[in-house]
Amino acid sequence: MGGGRCPTGEHSSDADADASSSDESQVTKLPAEEQCADRLSDYARARALLNSRDFFVRRYKPGYFIDDEARDEKFEIPETTTLLLIGDPGKGKALLVSQIKSVFDDIWSTPAPDDFNMTPGWGTLQEHMILKDSTSICVFYTPCWPDFSEENHTVLQDWMKNGVCHGNSKLKLSLNKRRMVNYVILNLDAVSILESIDRKDDRYMDMVHDTFNYPFLSFRGNRPAVVVTNGDRLSSAELSSVLDFIKELLGIPLCQIFCIPGIDDYHTELNIVALLRYCLEKADQGLPLKQKGLQEEQELKHVIWKGEIYSDLVIDVLIVCICFWIFWNFGRSIGLFSLHR
Repeated sequence: MGGGRCPTGEHSSDADADASSSDESQVTKLPAEEQCADRLSDYARARALLNSRDFFVRRYKPGYFIDDEARDEKFEIPETTTLLLIGDPGKGKALLVSQIKSVFDDIWSTPAPDDFNMTPGWGTLQEHMILKDSTSICVFYTPCWPDFSEENHTVLQDWMKNGVCHGNSKLKLSLNKRRMVNYVILNLDAVSILESIDRKDDRYMDMVHDTFNYPFLSFRGNRPAVVVTNGDRLSSAELSSVLDFIKELLGIPLCQIFCIPGIDDYHTELNIVALLRYCLEKADQGLPLKQKGLQEEQELKHVIWKGEIYSDLVIDVLIVCICFWIFWNFGRSIGLFSLHR
């Protein structure tokens, strides 16, 4: 290992052996410290991951992130927070769902292919409950989504207005429970984005931009979260270029873009937990008001509006009176309104 060690087949002197021993001690000292730091770093990441998992398993219920003590009376709180995952077929949606579930199941299961166990047709949806023995969080995704073309926006509109269910969502009659979508995740493939940049494929980028900004995917102004998959197939420089391009294309901060590679490690799992927390916060913030609460809010706004109208009227009358008083006194001072001729 050290520089004093002789080639194979040659004998070294005692001085060379001492030098080799000294060199080895110097060489191995720094890696030992680095290994200790790595262990501490791994421990910190593991603790952060365990704490985050504990939050989702033990504490999260739909509506948790609404900062209002009377949220149950004011808001329509669903039984399950439903996330809809959309994106190009075969670009990592199935793997992403398996990764999310594995964070909580302690099992890194091999994901099914995108068309696994599904009837052909891109209107088909799969429902996945994220937590064991809990219905608080579920993810829907369509394995056969064809592309981001405008023609498919009508189907998105139907899902957002009428809800989604496991199986063929185009069928009006279904035995599966229909759930209203609470937030949307847009999955983009890092490799496809890089290829589009290299080819200068504006058509594909325009479709991604239009889908992201589609009004029916917005919840009280909250646009979808963006997940970039297959980033592990690119170099660090290429991936950084892709993320910056997406940031500029969609006009969103990097905190709204989550890079989830197909690798099982603490960094990936922490990114998944961060993605899930971000989506649940936005989903809770976008929950609709109950009809009674909405009516009370409208009545309050009407009272405030009437108060503003009356206050403006009073101010106008006061201004007129003041102007008349000033004019009257000025007229008297110059004899315009003298009582005697």
